[in-house]
Amino acid sequence: MRQYEVTFVVGPVLPKNEVEEKAKKYTDLLKENGCEIVHIDNMGLRQLAYPIKKFNSGYYYCIEFQSENGVAIDPVELAMRRDEELLRFLTVHLDKYGIKYNEDKREGKIGVARKIPKKDGTEGGRGRGRNNSKAAAKPAPAAKPATEANSEGGNKDAAKKEAAKPATKAAAPVAAAAPTASATNKAAADAPAAKAPEAAAKDNTTATDNLVKIEGIGPKIASLLTDAGIGTFAQLAATDAAKVKEILAAAGSRFTMHDPTTWGTQAKLAADGKWDELKKLQDELDGGKAAKGSDEEE
Repeated sequence: MRQYEVTFVVGPVLPKNEVEEKAKKYTDLLKENGCEIVHIDNMGLRQLAYPIKKFNSGYYYCIEFQSENGVAIDPVELAMRRDEELLRFLTVHLDKYGIKYNEDKREGKIGVARKIPKKDGTEGGRGRGRNNSKAAAKPAPAAKPATEANSEGGNKDAAKKEAAKPATKAAAPVAAAAPTASATNKAAADAPAAKAPEAAAKDNTTATDNLVKIEGIGPKIASLLTDAGIGTFAQLAATDAAKVKEILAAAGSRFTMHDPTTWGTQAKLAADGKWDELKKLQDELDGGKAAKGSDEEE
């Protein structure tokens, strides 16, 4: 049996009970086409990576199922394509790694915070922070009583003078170590000429654009591209789509479903500052992909 999962996003304007009925509708449709349901994950209302149909959020559902030969996928996807209340949907064939990941996630082996044990054997807080029990147990040095001078036969004025002496002594070395005015001016005059080329080179290497403006690219994919040296619209426009696919494939199976075919064209318009043309192109796309015709639905 082959294993698949279909993830779909429902618009946020529907009541919660209607969203659940819609999820049940597609679950029943899968069963009617001979599929065995493995798991249904209601991920709730989530923020979208970019606006879809003027919505910024949607209800996410993921149905994991088994099918003998995958013939049930076509009628289910056709029904989803005709459903105007769905914002997006995606069907993925799971390999053994994807199946194992989903099983571990359901069993709680993934996404559980580690508890840090204390020195006395009891459980500490969650997270990966350092155990500061030693620092907390170390007592602070006792402060010298302010009335100690009076207890030794002195008066209040003498105690104030003694308290003022450490501040005067500490300030003297700082004043002595301060550079002269001529030395400071010389250093200020020399510093920009010596460090300007390095600073300019650093700015050029770290300059990036907001790649999320490209339809089909979310924050995680933008981070992957930036780590691979593609951090600007111009760099993305100059990168072949096949190379981008290699970067996505190297990051794991969850990214291989994305199609970067139009990203270069969008990036070129963004790099040239042609935002109106970019908006017009994105209106014709479907999640960053070229929109398919409706012939297959008729």
